Amino acid sequence: MFLAAAWAVAQPGSWTTLQDTQERAFSVEVPQGWKAQGGMLRKGPLDPRVQIDMTSPDGRVSMRIGDFGIGGFTVPTQQMMRLGFTEGKPYSAGQPPTTTIMARYRSGHAFADLYAQARFSRICQTLEPKSIKTEEPVFNAAHNGPSSTTAGEVVYRCVADGQEKVAFVYTETSLYEMQGTGNWMAASLLSFLAPKDRAAATYTMLFHSAASFTENPQWAMRQEQITAAQAAAAMAIFRRTLAETQARYERWSANMSRQAQNFSDALAGRTLTVDPQTGQQREVWTGTGATRWIEPLGTVVSSTLLPGTSFRALQDTVH
Repeated sequence: MFLAAAWAVAQPGSWTTLQDTQERAFSVEVPQGWKAQGGMLRKGPLDPRVQIDMTSPDGRVSMRIGDFGIGGFTVPTQQMMRLGFTEGKPYSAGQPPTTTIMARYRSGHAFADLYAQARFSRICQTLEPKSIKTEEPVFNAAHNGPSSTTAGEVVYRCVADGQEKVAFVYTETSLYEMQGTGNWMAASLLSFLAPKDRAAATYTMLFHSAASFTENPQWAMRQEQITAAQAAAAMAIFRRTLAETQARYERWSANMSRQAQNFSDALAGRTLTVDPQTGQQREVWTGTGATRWIEPLGTVVSSTLLPGTSFRALQDTVH
C-alpha cells in the first residue's frame, strides 16, 4: 500500500524532513523517531488530497494533517434543492466532472466541531466539548479576491480505554463565491489526540509540522498545467456544444420559416412553383386543379389535363 511507503528520509535531526514519493508533491517535517505515513491521494484531475498521520514512539499520541476523506463542498441553492440536491448528497459538475458534497458553508470553528465528533467519536467512549472558539487564519489569507477564509479550533475531553485524553481540531475553511454559486473547502485541517499532560507539547509540534509543509514548485506547475488542460477541454466541449446548438437552432429556424411561409401561402391562396425548363420561380394562385401549366407567353392554367400542346407543367417547390 503506497501510503505506508510513500516517504523517504531527507535529513536527520530533532525533526525529520519527509517527502511525498507518490507524486513528489510536497515535503514536511515530522518529529524524529515518530511513525509517519500518508502522502498525496488523487481523487480526480482537480482533486488532489493530503493526509499525514504521525504517531509517537510509545503510541500514546497521534497527530494528523489533512484528511483523504474530506474533499470540496458546494453550497446548495434553492433551485438545486428543488432538484433533490440536499445537504449531504454528492454533486458532480464540470468536464470531467468533479464530485463535491452539497453542504451549506461552515465557518472554521463550526467545521472543526463537526470534524472532531466524526473523527474521535469512534475512538473515545466519552467525548465532551471543553472549548470552541474562532481564530484568525494562520495558513490562508482571510480575504483573497472572491474567496474568504475563517478559522477556529475545538478542544474535547476524551476518555478512551479508561484514560483521559485531549482531542483537538483546528480548521480553516475557505468559501469561493461567483455568479450566485458557492464552493468551499477545509483549506487547512489539523488534529491530534494526546494524554492531557502532553497536550500542550503536542499542540506546538502539530503547528510546527504544518508550518513546515512545503509544496514542490514543479508539482504545482504540473497541477496548473492539468488545471489549464481541463479548462481547455471544458472550453472545447463548450464550443462544440455551442456549435451543435447553433446548428440545431438554424435547422429549427429554417423549419419554422418554411412552416410560416406555407401558412402564409395557404392563407393567400398562392403556391410557389418553378419552371423546370428555365428554373424560374413564380407564385401562382393555388386554384383547385392538381397541376399548374404554363405556356411560352407566361399564361398559367390550373387543370388536371394538359390544356394545349404549347403548355408545360410547373413544379411546386418543396416546403
